This record gives sequence, C-alpha cells and structure tokens, in this order.
Amino acid sequence: MKEEIPVSEQLKKKYHKTEEVTNFKDMLYRSGDIYRSRTAFKMKDKDGKIYGITYAEFKQDVVNLGTSLIKKGFLGKRIAVIGKNSYKWSVSYLAAAIVGIVVPIDKELHTDDVINFMNVSQCVAILGDDKNLDNVLENISKVENPDTLFISFDKEDTKYCFSKLLEEGKNLYNAGFTDFDNIKINPDELRILLFTSGTTGNAKGVCLSQRNICSNILSTYGIVKVKRNDLFFSVLPLHHTYECTLGFLLPIYSGASICHCEGLRHIVSNMQEFHPSVILCVPLLLEKMHKSIIKNMNKSLPAKFVKSEGNPYHDLPFVLKKIVRTKVKNTLGGRLRVFIVGAAAVNPNIAADFRSLKLNTLQGYGLTECSPLVAGNTDFFQRDDAAGLPIPNVEYKIENPNEEGVGEIIVRGPNVMLRIL
Repeated sequence: MKEEIPVSEQLKKKYHKTEEVTNFKDMLYRSGDIYRSRTAFKMKDKDGKIYGITYAEFKQDVVNLGTSLIKKGFLGKRIAVIGKNSYKWSVSYLAAAIVGIVVPIDKELHTDDVINFMNVSQCVAILGDDKNLDNVLENISKVENPDTLFISFDKEDTKYCFSKLLEEGKNLYNAGFTDFDNIKINPDELRILLFTSGTTGNAKGVCLSQRNICSNILSTYGIVKVKRNDLFFSVLPLHHTYECTLGFLLPIYSGASICHCEGLRHIVSNMQEFHPSVILCVPLLLEKMHKSIIKNMNKSLPAKFVKSEGNPYHDLPFVLKKIVRTKVKNTLGGRLRVFIVGAAAVNPNIAADFRSLKLNTLQGYGLTECSPLVAGNTDFFQRDDAAGLPIPNVEYKIENPNEEGVGEIIVRGPNVMLRIL
C-alpha cells in the first residue's frame, strides 16, 4: 500500500519563496537597498496630515541612532525601549538590537516592575516616552546603575533626546565614524531580552537570538503572502513578540508599509484615514468588530431581512450581499483583506462570517519563547476551529495526552529561545 503523505508535506511545494536572512542588520540593509524608495511607515504630522517615511530614510535613522549609541560606549550593552507603538520605538528597537541587546519593556507595567527589569537586565540606557521615563526618574534611587542614560522620545530641549541623538549620529556618520556598518552579528547569541509572566505568574527573562526571530519571519512569509502594497495597522503592543515579529519586522522584511493606531478609541477613525490591508489582533477585538458590523447591518437593511439573532448577511440576495460587503469594507478603510489573530481561540462562526465578507481570518498559536509563532492557518490550509499546522521548519507534538488529547505542547525548531534568564 502506498504510504500517505502528510498534509504538511504536500503543502511545502506551495510555499512562497523566501530570501534567507539571519540577523536584523542584514535584513535592514537588504530592505533599505531593495525597497529604497518605497514607503516603510505612514505617519501623521502635528496637523494630522499623513506622510511617508521611505525604507532608505528608515535605514539611515537606525544607522544614525545606532552610531550615536556606539559613540556613547553602548556597543554590546543592554538597552531598554519603552513606550507606545511609534516610529521612534521601531527605530530604537532595531538600533539597540544591532548595537547591543534590546530589552523591550511593557509601558503599562508598574514603575517598580519597570525598574526591576532594568536592574535585572543591567541596562545602561532606556529610550522611551516621557510618561514612562518620568515615572522611573521619580524613583531613581531604586535604579541600580546610577549612570543609566534616559533618552526621551518626546522632549526636544534636553541633552539626551531621540532627535538630538539622531542628529549627532548623522554628523558622526557623515564625518567618517562608520562603526555601525562594521558590526558583525552572531545570529545565535542573545540579542533580544523579553520579560514575560507566562503561565507561572513569575516574570521570566526570555533570551532570544536574531536567528530565532528571523527564522519566524521567513517561516511566516512562506505561508502567508505579504504584498509590497500591503499596509499593516499596528494595534497590539510592540513590546510583545507577536506584534513585533509579525506586525513590524515581517513587513519590513517584505517591503510592505506600517502605520500605528493612536489608541483603541481611534481604531475606526485611523482605519479610515490610513486604509490598512492587514491587521494583527486578538479575538476580543475581532468579536467587537463583528458585533458592530452585525448591529449596523441590521440598522441599514430592510425590515424583512433584519435578524434579532445571528448574522442576517447569509440570507440576503446576491445583489444586496455585494452592497453590504462594500459598505463593511469601506467602514474598515476600504482595503482590508486579512486579520491575523492570536493570543486565544477565535470563535469559528465569527471567522466564517468575516470570510463571507471577503475578509480572511487566519488564526495561529505561539508564545514568546518561540519568537512567537509555532502554528497557524495559512494561504494554503485553513480551519476556523483550529490553530493550524506547524509553520515551516518547526515541529511540535502533544506530550502525554490525556483521554481528551490534552497535554503539554513540545516544540522544536530554529525559533525556540536560547534560554530563560
């Protein structure tokens, strides 16, 4: 009898082709060269006008900031980043990870926890929003390193602020101080240190290499096509690997664009301003969107099609369905094509409802320790009631399952962390 080939093996022939990168510096320089004139980030100025930052500009900003950090003696040192999702956060993350070890910290943490993570990780500097930095500075006696450099994203009139470091780095680089270009990165050494409570309730320092994260980027790109004209709408916190790897680094590798949500209450207005095509979200956000869509659908439909329970869309005539789909899509900015959903299980009915509206919903499973994606639904295989298949180059199994199939998930692959701090 002919041996049956597993579904995962059958699908490998269909994967999107990738170009290997193993570290952030190579990825940054590659994208800065290939996508030089393309828009990397869409931003809003003080007057609310949208403008773009090209890949060439983004690369140079990272180089300039990194150059300034090197000049201050931070090569190989641990550098924290804290604050809301922003272009400055993104530049700081990459510069810190290339120059030394980046320590992304949750901006919502209590100040004592922020200081504890700074102390445990032995940070020499922290870049971030004034709100977060000021809270730490008010408790500076608790910071073990008295020479810690505080670099503000917001202030322009202080000695150490983001804008001044960029300018300083630019001048140094143009004058011939090109040490940043000469950095050699070992892709298998610690370069990203993340603190996560996990399921134990005790904060752990998860040690990741750049190969860990780059492997996850390539595996994801192989199974979920990212188009160069895609615009990723960044809603979830960037200090999490979920948003950082898939909502920031993946589009940078792919030549797509990124815009940042200004806050949860601005989601709808921001979507209509930026017109995103891809959103990373959690099931709760998807459920709220679904509830709002159904509510508005019932308000606008003729009385005979209104439903007190369930989705009225499925019973609509073809022509009306097309009109409803267009209206729904327009409320979400007009270009949205896919939701990438993680952190918890998605209601299969909600996923199916969005797909009927021509809005694809791909859910997956991951964890910080795996950079983060382990399994996911893809362009080639989808099941709304499951987290999907293992991503390329990753294996997993259920260890010692009980009668219901529940057991410990064991993962093996290049995305698995180095160790716990």
